[in-house]
Amino acid sequence: WRKVFGDNVGVEYEGNCESFEKGKKIIVSTPFTTAKCLDKAEAMIIDEVHHAFGDARYEEILVNLEPRFLIGFTALLPSYKKHLIDPRLIKLLGQPEYLVYDFKSLTKIDPSFKLPKAIADIFDSEFNNLEDSVYEAFFKGLIKGNKETIKFLELTFYTYGKEAFCESYRRLIGK
Repeated sequence: WRKVFGDNVGVEYEGNCESFEKGKKIIVSTPFTTAKCLDKAEAMIIDEVHHAFGDARYEEILVNLEPRFLIGFTALLPSYKKHLIDPRLIKLLGQPEYLVYDFKSLTKIDPSFKLPKAIADIFDSEFNNLEDSVYEAFFKGLIKGNKETIKFLELTFYTYGKEAFCESYRRLIGK
C-alpha cells in the first residue's frame, strides 16, 4: 500500500489510533481497531471476509461505520455463508456481488500467475429436497433451539457431511 500511496498509509493494530488521529487516508487495521478509532469509514476492504458473515461483532461494526464501499476477500466462502449477511448491510450497501475466479481465469488476467503445486477437491452428491431445505433453513438461522444443539448440528455438518447432519437433525427435532 505504501508503494502506491506513500505517506498517506498507516498501520494500526491492538487498538492503537495514531494513524487515524494523524488523518492518514489509508489505514491497514482490524475492523475492531477501526471501530474504536472512527465513527464512520468511507470505504473498507476486509481480508478473510468469510469471518464477517454471520458474526454479530463484525456485522455491528460494519453497520455502525456505514462505509459507502465495502470489498471483501477470501480464498473460500462456503455457499451457506452467503445467506448470513446482516440485512442492515444489504440495506446500507445493496445486494452483494460475488466475483469468483478459478485458476484458468486468473491465468488470463495475469499470464505470470503460477498454478499451485497441489489442489484438493472435495466432491459431494447433489442434495435431495429434504437435505436442501434443512441446509437452507439451518444456515439462514431459521432453525431455533438450544444453542448447544444448534452448535452440535453445525459441527456435525462440517465434520461428517450433509447425510450425518440431516440424520442428526431428524433425531433432534423437538429439542
